[in-house]
Formats: sequence, structure tokens, C-alpha cells
Amino acid sequence: MPSGSIEIENKKKEIKFKGYVTAPANGVYPGVLLLHQNYGVDADIRAYAEILAANNYTVFIPDLFWRKIPGCELNSSNADDENKSLDLIKGYDLDKGFDDITICLKWLRETPQCNGLVTVIGFGIGANLAYLAGLWLDIESTVCYDFEGVDFFQEHDTSIRRPMLIHLNKKKYNIFEKKNKIENINKINNIEIQVYDNCNTNFHRIADKNYDRQAYLNSFDKTIAHIKKSFAKPHTT
Repeated sequence: MPSGSIEIENKKKEIKFKGYVTAPANGVYPGVLLLHQNYGVDADIRAYAEILAANNYTVFIPDLFWRKIPGCELNSSNADDENKSLDLIKGYDLDKGFDDITICLKWLRETPQCNGLVTVIGFGIGANLAYLAGLWLDIESTVCYDFEGVDFFQEHDTSIRRPMLIHLNKKKYNIFEKKNKIENINKINNIEIQVYDNCNTNFHRIADKNYDRQAYLNSFDKTIAHIKKSFAKPHTT
């Protein structure tokens, strides 16, 4: 399967948007639904997808911002683009976004190069959706990097269907702790939190001013180990 853009639509065809897909040259592999953060399907998230594909995963990145700016690609190191990304997040509808990823999950499972097993990895607003996927969808595992906001965590969230790994930079962790969200998260089963000291938002984005190479590599290694373990003992087959 060559890397490139594909179009997704639901049965009624009132939802139609594009995404980026990549996979090893041949063979059938577990799937990764990769959810971008504030900056759209940009070079950073596509590069991450290619690295996952090199590790023998079939990867799909849906365009989460198709309702407002289809094909959005913003630069996290550009002040104007950063402001645009904040505006996108302010008006983002998580419920509609969740509907989108359920359609994408079905598409990815049915893709010939996917064996039907899928994990969800999300960054920023994509991490919020990954968390909701872990709560409600039939997937093997989830990985969340630096959520957008904290209010989507609810006190009645008590059970994650399958293992979830959460990566938080120290600044973000402190915000969660101040708002008593860490205490809530610790009450939920199947969640592991990794905190990256001396790191800030976007520590995992290679072109970003806050990029921390060692923290990024550590988080990636933990992510790969986490999803490999979940795929080794699937519950959806």
C-alpha cells in the first residue's frame, strides 16, 4: 500500500472527508488510528505515521478539522498558525469528532492490509478523542499525548475497556494535578501515566521549539511496547 490520501464517507454520504494512510509495502498488519493535534495532518504527524508503518503497522490519520478547514496544515513554530490552531480548538465539537473516528475505525478494520486489530494513538485534541475511544470503542489499546484541556475527564469514568498509556509533560501534569484530575485518573483501571520532567507542550514534535529528543524517544519506545503487548493478546478476535 503506497502512502497517500484517501476519502472516507458514511452510508448516507453527508459525512465525507479525507485522511492520510500508510503501511508496509505488502502483508497484513495490525492497524493504528492516529489522531492529530491542533495543527492538522501536517508533516510531523505524517512522519510519525511513516515510522509506525516501518514498525509493521497499517496507519490511518483522519482529517479531524474537515468541517472548518479541510486539509489543514499549521506550523506550531509560527505565531499566526499557533493562534489559528487555538481558534480551531475553541470551536471543535468532540461529539462530532467521535462520530468521525468511529467511521474511520470501521474503514481501517476493513482495509485489506489490516488484520482487524486496531489501537488508537492521539495527540492534543486527538488525545481527547483517543481517551473517549478507550472508554467506548472496541479497540485493543489507546495512547494519549498531552490532552487539550481537562474538562472532558468525568468523575463517573471508572473503567477503560483495554490498556491506556498516557504521556504528559510536567507542565501539563501539574495542571491536571491542580484541578484534581490526576486523582480521578488514578481511580480508573487499565491506565498508566508517564510524566516527562523538564518538558513542555509539543516535546514530541521534531520541528517544535519545545522538542526534547530523549523524551520523545522514551515515549515512542513505551508506546511501541504498549501496543505490541495489547496486540499480542487481543480481545476482539
